[in-house]
Amino acid sequence: MTALAAMLAAPQAVEAQQDEQRRIEVARRLQESTVSVVSGPSTGSGFVTGDEGWVVTNSHVIRPARRYGLEIRFSSGTTRRARILVDSPDHDLAVLEIEGSTPARPLPLADSDSVVVGQAVLAFGSPFGLDGTLTQGIVSALRDVPPGSRLGGGAVRRLIQTDAPINPGNSGGPLVSADGRVIGVNTAILSRTGGSHGIGFAVPSNHVTALLESVRERARVAQTREEQTREPGERHADATPIPRQPAPQAQRRAPRGAFLGILGDDYRGRGYAGVRIREVVPGSPAASAGLAGVADPAPAAVQQLGVPWTGHIIVAVDGRPTPSMAHLQRALSRHRPGQRTVLTVTVGPGALSGQAVVTLGHAPALDEASPDADD
Repeated sequence: MTALAAMLAAPQAVEAQQDEQRRIEVARRLQESTVSVVSGPSTGSGFVTGDEGWVVTNSHVIRPARRYGLEIRFSSGTTRRARILVDSPDHDLAVLEIEGSTPARPLPLADSDSVVVGQAVLAFGSPFGLDGTLTQGIVSALRDVPPGSRLGGGAVRRLIQTDAPINPGNSGGPLVSADGRVIGVNTAILSRTGGSHGIGFAVPSNHVTALLESVRERARVAQTREEQTREPGERHADATPIPRQPAPQAQRRAPRGAFLGILGDDYRGRGYAGVRIREVVPGSPAASAGLAGVADPAPAAVQQLGVPWTGHIIVAVDGRPTPSMAHLQRALSRHRPGQRTVLTVTVGPGALSGQAVVTLGHAPALDEASPDADD
């Protein structure tokens, strides 16, 4: 019996050792690529990502930069000055460019749409200024952000909730999957004590991907314009992919995110996939367009036809399918306030379909996220 128990236990022990070794390897990569972002008395975290070697952090971490500038500290002891490429307070995200070479490999970004509750995660950063701190936990929930909340900067409508211990100074650091791919950017904790005995939140990585692409697109447009105005035979003196600008000009803020004004959840059923509206913010563009949520009275046409009321389900934006809340967020992020967009909606689902023309607005003024005492 003892021999049989030993045989059964052996594979489990081997698997545990393999898991531990993988975690150690991921920790080494995170150690190399996670940085401390220092601006005067404020210290937060960030991480290197993308082929350009840019640093991603929270917008609230770099808030003192106009007064103190920015310094990036690597685990190797190397320090670099940095400038702000884009600051998006609406998403509590910022992208920094390091002066000189980047002495670290970029961390890969995962598709945060594939994140599921229960999966293992690791958080890395500089809590209380203690560089190179690794904690682990799971994805506890994928949490909708209620209107008026301080979390996520205002434009992020769904955050990753985790029980991985997060402390002041972790803000801006990566939340990664077990294989070391970034699924989110640690942004806040809810705690009665201000310490890690609370609930941690991260901005999903797909918001980072979209922001990085917007920076690249801006650079491509600037380069195209420069080439169009260049005299024939003139050589391009600066071949870098990002247009070099004086620091004050470089510290641009991203346009405030276009605002629809709904709370929704992913819906799949009867051959349809989209975003079911649970709640419409009063006075919002969605309300003005006649969109309604589950708890709202069914529109007259729905009542007359006797169609089951599910709340409007958004299945496309400008003809492009939106099978999830993340897809809807990305579609709206391509628009500016004041622009008109056409939403394809259904109820039933499929029993009654139509289109709603919405003029998008500005995100409502919210309190700035400042969850970390050291940031």
